[in-house]
Amino acid sequence: MKISMLTTTHPYNDGRIFQKEARSLAKKHAVTIIAPGDIPDRFDEAGIKIITVKKPKSLLFHPLTILQIFLAARRIEADVYHCHEPDSFLVGLLLKYLMGKPVVYDVHEHWPDEIPFDIGFQYGTSFQKALTRILDRIELLLAKRADGVITVCESLSTRFGLRGGKWRKGIEPIIVANYSIANQDLPYNPEKSGRTIINVAANMHAFYGVLEGIVAVNHIRQKHPVLSLTLIGNIRVNLEDIISGDNEADWISTTGFLPYQQMYHEINKGSIGLVLIQPIHYHISIALPNKLFDYMLMGLPVVASDLPEIRRVVEDADCGILVNPTDIDAIAKALDYLLSNPGEARRMGENGRRAVIEKYNWGNMEKVLIDFYESFQK
Repeated sequence: MKISMLTTTHPYNDGRIFQKEARSLAKKHAVTIIAPGDIPDRFDEAGIKIITVKKPKSLLFHPLTILQIFLAARRIEADVYHCHEPDSFLVGLLLKYLMGKPVVYDVHEHWPDEIPFDIGFQYGTSFQKALTRILDRIELLLAKRADGVITVCESLSTRFGLRGGKWRKGIEPIIVANYSIANQDLPYNPEKSGRTIINVAANMHAFYGVLEGIVAVNHIRQKHPVLSLTLIGNIRVNLEDIISGDNEADWISTTGFLPYQQMYHEINKGSIGLVLIQPIHYHISIALPNKLFDYMLMGLPVVASDLPEIRRVVEDADCGILVNPTDIDAIAKALDYLLSNPGEARRMGENGRRAVIEKYNWGNMEKVLIDFYESFQK
C-alpha cells in the first residue's frame, strides 16, 4: 500500500511523524512524507520518500504552504492520505473526493484550543472562547468524513469517539500514543547517584514550567549544594529574567535542541526528570508529553504535574511524585524527598524503565498502527 503522510506545520523529521509512524509503516508499506522544509526531495535509509515544499516566513502566507502540499500530494500516486493537523486534513479530504482514496486524521493536539493560542489570541477572552467553540464543531463535523481517526491519548479519543453516540460506520478512534522507542541502542546508567535535574522540551516555552523548575531547584541548593539543572531544548523564555537575582547561576546549563541519541545521552546523566507542564490552557492540561516516557526509559524518577493523562501513567507505573505544577514549594519538597531518599528514587526509576520496556513503548503502538492499516486492505 502507498501511504502519503501530509503535514503543513511539522518538519519532515518530526519525532512522531518520521521517527515513529513513518518508519514503522515503511516496514510493510511504501511511505511518502510531504512537509514544509528546505532539503532536496530524497529517500531516507528506511526507504521513506521525503518531499518538501518551501515554507513562507510569515504566518500570513500559510495558505501558500497548504496549496503547495495539495499540489505535491496530487502529483504522486497514493492509496491512503494520512494527515497530521486540521489544515492538512482539509487537503486530505479534498484529495479523497478528487482521487477516490481514503483519508486518515491523526490528531496530535486539542486543535480548537491550540489554534487560537498559536495565532496569538489571549486565552480566556470572549473572542477566544467563541473561536474555540466554532473550531470544535467544525473539526468534529469534518472528522466524520475521515475513514479513520488516530489520537495520541485517551482524552482526545473520548472527544472524537463518544460524543453523540456511536462513531460513523461503527469506527472508533484508535490511540497511538507517543511512547518511547525502547529497542534503540541507548546508554543506560542504573546508578543514578548524581545530582543533576533534567528538564526536556523541543521548544521550552514558559508553560513547560521552566520558571517553576529553576526556582524550586534553587530553593533546595543550600541543602544539596552540588545540585545542577540541565535544560534540553530550544529555550523560548528569557533565562536572564528568571535568574536575575543569582549572579552565579553556573548550576544551570543549556544544550539547545538535540537529536534523539544525543538527548538520551544527556538524560542518562541525570538523576531526576521534571515534567512541570502548567495547566494554563486546556490543550496543555490534557497533554501526555514524550519526555515523560524518555525519562522513564532512562530510569529517572519524575516530579510531574498532577494532570489527568500524566497522572494515569505515573500512578500506574509508580515512577515518581505528582505535584501541583504551580506550587514551587511542593516541587521543591518532592525534589528534596527524592534526593534525600536515593533508595526510593532508584525504585521509582526502575519501575518507570520496566513500565516502558513492558508496556509504554513504541513497539506496542507500532503493532496497533500496522493492524489499523491492515483494515484498509481488507
